[in-house]
Formats: sequence, structure tokens, C-alpha cells
Amino acid sequence: MFSIFKPKIESSCSTESEAHNCCTPQPKGKVACPQCGEKAKGVLGKTFEALVTDETKAKFSCFDGFYYCKTSTCKVVYFRNNEILTQDDMNVIVGLKEGAKPATVCYCFEWTKEKIKAELEATGETKALEDIKGKMENPGCSCEILNPSGGCCLGDVGKAIKEIQKAV
Repeated sequence: MFSIFKPKIESSCSTESEAHNCCTPQPKGKVACPQCGEKAKGVLGKTFEALVTDETKAKFSCFDGFYYCKTSTCKVVYFRNNEILTQDDMNVIVGLKEGAKPATVCYCFEWTKEKIKAELEATGETKALEDIKGKMENPGCSCEILNPSGGCCLGDVGKAIKEIQKAV
């Protein structure tokens, strides 16, 4: 005889009495940002935890389930349900947001839009992508905890280079 049972579904968030589970998977799919409406990608709890201020961290018992809005004109950096965090809640400047100074595009190896622009103006080219790709192998990168998106920066760096080349 077979029995039908429902598996216990547990929240990815820990309770206050449990330790935070930094190995919880990133939220799947994309969710619309509550401010700009653009689709946002989920970030790991360890990304969120590493990049928000201590004051902001103290407001949450769980760091999982947040999404990152990369829309440059939107003030939202992270959101989860009705919880919205902006640059004021971050311990790094979110370089892809409009008006950010410095406008960091690679947090692991400190490439900014300003540095790329200066290199393009001085030499007519930039070695940003080659430098980053070379350093990704040695010493390695830490995008999951340094980049607010929680992901690899190469796409954002390439996009920034194209935008700067048009303006130079």
C-alpha cells in the first residue's frame, strides 16, 4: 500500500533562533521591481549580507530572498516583498546607478567608468576586460560577495566600455 504525503516545505530564511544559512540558493526567475517595474534578478543571502550596512542588517533576521534592481535610473538597489533598500542602506557605492561616483563596474579589481574613460582618452583603447579576465584566474574573483548584483561583472564592463566609447 502506498501512502501519499506532502513533504515539509521550509522557508529559506532562518528563524531568529537559528544561524543564517549562507548556502541557500539564489531566488529563481525574475521579479518586477516595485518602483521601476523592470525585471530584477535574485541575489544570494551572502551577497546581501556582505554589502548592506550593519544598521540595515540589524533590521533583518533573514538575508535571503532579495532581488537586485540594476536599472540605472531607479533608486532601488535591493527589494523583497514590500522591503525596499536604496544606496543609503549599502556599504558600497552601487556603480551602475545613475550619478554614482565612483561608478564601479568591477568590484573585485577596481575598474570604474572613470578609470575606463581616462584610459580610452589617453590611449584610444582600454584593457579593462583583458585585465579582469586575467585576474579572474589568478588571484580569482569574489563577485558573489563584492558585486551588488552577486554575479560576474564582465557584461556590465563591456556595456560600460561601449557607452563610454560613444561619448569619447
